[in-house]
Amino acid sequence: MPSADTAIDAPDDRTAPLRDRCCTGCGHLLRGVRNRACPECGRAFDPEDPDTTGEIRNLGLRRGLIGTCRFLHHAFIALAAGIVLYAGLGGHWILIAMIVVGSLPVMLLQFGLLALPIQPISARRRLAGFLAPLLLLSIPFTDWPIRLNFMLHRSGLQAIADRVTSGETFEGALRVGAFRFRQVRTAYRTDHVGFQINGGDHGGMYFVATPAGFVAPASRDRAIRNVPRVWDNTNWTVDLGGGWYLVDQD
Repeated sequence: MPSADTAIDAPDDRTAPLRDRCCTGCGHLLRGVRNRACPECGRAFDPEDPDTTGEIRNLGLRRGLIGTCRFLHHAFIALAAGIVLYAGLGGHWILIAMIVVGSLPVMLLQFGLLALPIQPISARRRLAGFLAPLLLLSIPFTDWPIRLNFMLHRSGLQAIADRVTSGETFEGALRVGAFRFRQVRTAYRTDHVGFQINGGDHGGMYFVATPAGFVAPASRDRAIRNVPRVWDNTNWTVDLGGGWYLVDQD
């Protein structure tokens, strides 16, 4: 008969029978599950009764798929966080679009793996695995990171735009909060004030402040969201509201 000390030190091996078993309802891997219900679909089972659980076939392939899906899950979260930061600080839109488009095949693979009931993860983490790629996909179409960052800095930018309109000039680079602008200048023959986010001496992305009462002409070219007479020689224009625009100058 084992002593009391031996009984206390004995390892808890309640999950051992489930090491290579799965739920018969959804196929969820039950390794490590300590209750009597599948964490994925809620189906009841008895860890001691093999008839209430299923045998995992192709275990090596299943483990490889699970490992791949876990890696992609964390990779997409990291990538989405990095692109949100880069886009929010005014990263080049072409590079952002190239990264997002290039990740589409991997994104589809991840969606397929997440749809398979083979992963020992909760429904919450499975949902996060779907949302991170979709968050990444939304950035080129909505520009939401830079819009959000602009709203946080709008009052400071407006104060500088008012000073430029009054005749003050700013030489060289200018930092406003998280933004670092290459230059602040007015448009050719107008009092529109542009904050250059990236690009060369003239071309690149700008925040543009227009004077009170400015009415942007209607644009016929909605495919590229261009608005005439906001800035010099623009490729596209995004209305940020309150007389402010985000433009890309050629």
